[in-house]
Amino acid sequence: MTIATERPSALADSVVPVPDEPRHEPARLGFSAAFVASVAFLLLIPAGWSRLDRLWAEDGARFMVDAVRSPVLTNLVNPYGGYLHAFPRLVAQVVALLPVEWAAAGFAIGAAMLRALVALITFAASKAYLRSGPMRFALASLVIVLPAGNSETLNNVTNLHWFLLYGVFWALLWHNAPRVPVALFVVLSALTSPLVFILAPIALVRLFQSRKEVPIAFLAASVVQGVTMLFAERTPYSHDPVDPVQVLLASLLRVPVVAFTGSERVSDLYPAQGNLVILAALLAAAVPIAAALRFGDRAGRTLALVAGAYSFVLIAVCLVLNWSQVLQVQALDVVLAGQRYSIASCLFLFTAIFVGLDATPARTWERAVVAGSRYLIGFLVVVSVFTHLRMPQTVLTGIEWDDSLARARAGCAAGAAEARLEHEPQGWFFIVPCASIR
Repeated sequence: MTIATERPSALADSVVPVPDEPRHEPARLGFSAAFVASVAFLLLIPAGWSRLDRLWAEDGARFMVDAVRSPVLTNLVNPYGGYLHAFPRLVAQVVALLPVEWAAAGFAIGAAMLRALVALITFAASKAYLRSGPMRFALASLVIVLPAGNSETLNNVTNLHWFLLYGVFWALLWHNAPRVPVALFVVLSALTSPLVFILAPIALVRLFQSRKEVPIAFLAASVVQGVTMLFAERTPYSHDPVDPVQVLLASLLRVPVVAFTGSERVSDLYPAQGNLVILAALLAAAVPIAAALRFGDRAGRTLALVAGAYSFVLIAVCLVLNWSQVLQVQALDVVLAGQRYSIASCLFLFTAIFVGLDATPARTWERAVVAGSRYLIGFLVVVSVFTHLRMPQTVLTGIEWDDSLARARAGCAAGAAEARLEHEPQGWFFIVPCASIR
């Protein structure tokens, strides 16, 4: 039977398959241990440790101040930057209930826990597509250890939506997911990310299957986010004209190259080696993706194509919508400006790569080529992770939250009516009534 003659439901079942049900007790223990280990890694690596006492950007100057000054429901429906931020605002509301001294740690822990949740969803949902348990574990681990996600976006809810987008991708592909918690996750994620609309085709395919609660919840929340974005104001970062050639080069550096090296190392590699690093990264990615298209079943081939397409489309859209001169590849530090744009695209690229590494048969000459790619990719990722842990610029060294709080309290004691709370990056601050920091 050809695709053209298949019933929509049968076609949907072939590209979004149902895995075998896991044994619940061992799965729960394993998931719990993995969750704790993931959160611990994010908080205790040097860069993560520095964020336990430093508040970052909109975590303070938008979400914290709004949580202190405005009612919960008002905050949840109040757009910022042109879209809604449900998860960050909910985290801020919880943090606002804690002693003010705990604010920085509260945001860091909240962000780490939600990111660990995305990793667990990735592991569970990928069972229908990847035969190998170690492959699923490695793919889920990248959500936690990938260097692209452990600098600018580490342990802050401001940039959490880049990870949530990837989590929603897998939640929509997880046919036998727990309905209520996963539906709640996709609703809050869709009400947090301005880019969720690219996942609508997956949700529409899921409507032809049983268990429609998750895609329906996603589509409903996406409509709310879309209507909000239609009427909300957004201040553009720049009015610089978009250069298509520069967008292409920047996309290639920010996804395949950054995926294997991290953003910081590109600043050394690209000026020294030029486009050779792009060609090498493209080749390393292309071999396993080609294997996915050759050896994968229909679900695997579809996943590789869709994930690869999302990887390219997402980085291009991000760069075009936010284009400025500092994003050019000739700019100082190459791709350090806007590091966050790489995260979801790198994770989608690795998804396509892992399908190929998993699907190649054992007794083919191609197996040797793909096995070589597997070891090469593993080596590159491991080296990039350990190298990134030693990068000094990923550790925040600016004003600590305790110092900022002490200064604000001193100002209030001197007679000020409001407290000015400075935080990272340099130049960011927010103002709250003195009564809220006593």
